[in-house]
Amino acid sequence: MCLQNQFSRRTDVLLLDKEEKLVQAIKTYFSIKNMNISVATKISTAFLELKKKLPDCLVIDIAMPNNLGLEFIQKIKENKKFQHIPFILLTTKGLTEDRIKGYNLGCSAYITKPFDPEELESIIKSIISKNDKFFEFILNTYILLKQNRFQLSIKYSEYLDFSLYPQLTKQEQYILQKILIGTEVHEIALILKISRRNVEKYISRILDKTNLSSIQQLKIFGCFFV
Repeated sequence: MCLQNQFSRRTDVLLLDKEEKLVQAIKTYFSIKNMNISVATKISTAFLELKKKLPDCLVIDIAMPNNLGLEFIQKIKENKKFQHIPFILLTTKGLTEDRIKGYNLGCSAYITKPFDPEELESIIKSIISKNDKFFEFILNTYILLKQNRFQLSIKYSEYLDFSLYPQLTKQEQYILQKILIGTEVHEIALILKISRRNVEKYISRILDKTNLSSIQQLKIFGCFFV
């Protein structure tokens, strides 16, 4: 499964910077690009923008007065909702100390002012491309694991040794097999032509007889039930 190409959709970027001329220059440049630039000059405004819509990338001036840039990054990293957003740091200093601070906080790139807006665009696209590939990898891995788990469930259900658990009736054995291959309760009810409530009663009995407390535990238990 492939994710939508990042260049076929509009990219959202949040810029936190105090310099009006720079802000206007960046907005003008990106107005003809497939990127939407939201601008904030204060941390409070930046968080309001974040609550409206999560951006694909943050661009932060680390040299803002009173270390506001660093404070904003720290708050972002502490917030589970925002901490995954990649960020680029801007500075007028270009000092090694600033770079170290930025990289220790997890920045994806670092640009020293003045810079060419085209360079910023290129870096943003590169970062988003890497992120999209990473999330695509995670998604494909999740799908593969789900498929493998389903196949294993089928395998286990075919070779269950019920002689080890004679306390389970034939009906309970059948329902257990269905549960292990992922059949839903209402689907089992339709197959057996009984009510959902009756299926739930059977499941409760299976749980009692196997000393388990949930269907999830039952599925895990089924992996050792061979």
